[in-house]
Amino acid sequence: MSEPSPRPSPWRSWFLAAAPEGGRLPGLDALRGLLVLAVAMYHLTVWFGLHPSGSPANMAFAKAGNYGVSAFFILSGFLLVRTTPWSRVAQEGLKAYYLRRWLRLGPVFYLAVLANVALGLGMGPEPSLRFILENATLTFGLFHPNHALVTGGWFVGLVVLLHAAHPGVARLRAYLQPGQDPLFLAALTLILAAWSLHPTLYGVMGAADGARFHAYVKPGNQLFLFVLGGLLARFHEGCSWRLAPLPFLLLGALLLGLLLRPVPVFHDHLEALTGGVRYRQLALVAGLVMLFALRGAWPRWIDGPLTRLGLWSYGLYLAHPFLYRAVQPWWGGWLGLGASLGLSLTVAALLERWVERPLAALGRGPRLKDRPSQA
Repeated sequence: MSEPSPRPSPWRSWFLAAAPEGGRLPGLDALRGLLVLAVAMYHLTVWFGLHPSGSPANMAFAKAGNYGVSAFFILSGFLLVRTTPWSRVAQEGLKAYYLRRWLRLGPVFYLAVLANVALGLGMGPEPSLRFILENATLTFGLFHPNHALVTGGWFVGLVVLLHAAHPGVARLRAYLQPGQDPLFLAALTLILAAWSLHPTLYGVMGAADGARFHAYVKPGNQLFLFVLGGLLARFHEGCSWRLAPLPFLLLGALLLGLLLRPVPVFHDHLEALTGGVRYRQLALVAGLVMLFALRGAWPRWIDGPLTRLGLWSYGLYLAHPFLYRAVQPWWGGWLGLGASLGLSLTVAALLERWVERPLAALGRGPRLKDRPSQA
């Protein structure tokens, strides 16, 4: 007669949950949606002048939006390491890998650049043959991310660098023993973080007023975030447990509260992105990314809309400056923000349905069609 299996401890059902099936991390789908909403709300509240400079709301939106982009960098590195090891790159081949990444980033970016240049909206530098070639080849991140011919395109330029370098780094990591890989990623994170020290501590705020943002977005100040995400992914691979709703919400509220608290007071938003405070804030952001990665499955009525918003994130990120331009001459204040955001969501949904989704299916191809993709 077999012995009955031990009953699970009552506290486990309050604090821990089973890992979701299917290979996906639903918490990261939700996080992607929340992050793009934070970025769009930050921009729109500033552009519509809804909060006085230095007010608690203004500072909270500034931190949420700007560190939301930092979280996207960490999330990109996390997902690439978690979902695309060297074995997958070797299976599909380098040509197919780069085609898949181009199909993910290129077409929607080209539509945004084309709209900006054709309408003469001035979202970026004055178009020239050099800048057009850099944007057409997605190589502008090598020269300067702000050579992007669309608002927010600097993010795309840096993500392209990540995807270009990933196969080489993944191949190198494949030679390492399992215990050596986290040490390698930790060392690479520290080396790249050291590259960011001068611009973060001195270079950005030491530049002329009009050049500070140009100094902030340079690769040396950002690339360590991708590798930090990869390091988090390696630790995540060893976690078979997930967080139940109660500890997730409590820890999330704590981390978010520490990130958005209105101290110290600042008026120039770059002040919140530089100095030693930047690294403290980034530690909180990395904690939030890891927290969402460890989140268990939630009811469909919660996860469904957030997952959908996450699928729309790329289109929403690139579209909302255009819809602000369209709405601003007619409506201002919160009405203008609501109209801009609503139209941006509509455009993002259409782009995802009719451009991004078909191209993603084309990029996966027959060899990868049965594999879940979240990157």
